[in-house]
Amino acid sequence: MPQQPKNPKSLAKPQLLVSAAALIDSDGRVLLAKRPEGKAMAGLWEFPGGKVEPDETPEEALIRELKEELAINTITSCLAPLAFASHDYDDMHLILLLYACRRWHGQAIHQEGGEIAWVRAPRLRDYPMPPADIPLISMLQDWL
Repeated sequence: MPQQPKNPKSLAKPQLLVSAAALIDSDGRVLLAKRPEGKAMAGLWEFPGGKVEPDETPEEALIRELKEELAINTITSCLAPLAFASHDYDDMHLILLLYACRRWHGQAIHQEGGEIAWVRAPRLRDYPMPPADIPLISMLQDWL
């Protein structure tokens, strides 16, 4: 089978690996965080998390980001890989790893001035999200 030619435009873009969490409370609701003003895609809702640094595993990055962004603590054994998304933005190609998490310590409070919302799975599409997060909604809804 012949190989498809590679797109030279996509090769020039940096790839960004991001870990995110579907934090699920005891009522089956999922936490969404609103991106604060001054950040890229401000005002959109997302699964909390952030980029994986070169010296981190995706799980370590997610644990660090949840502590920094929401002031909650969890451990690797509480993170279950759920799905991933791959999205081509104008300036980068993003690979988003989504983990399910049902156990953490602390009360989620947005540390960067944004809002949070606990959302039932059928209502996740009511919140405008970045393009990379959108395909994860169906998988999460099916799983819940």
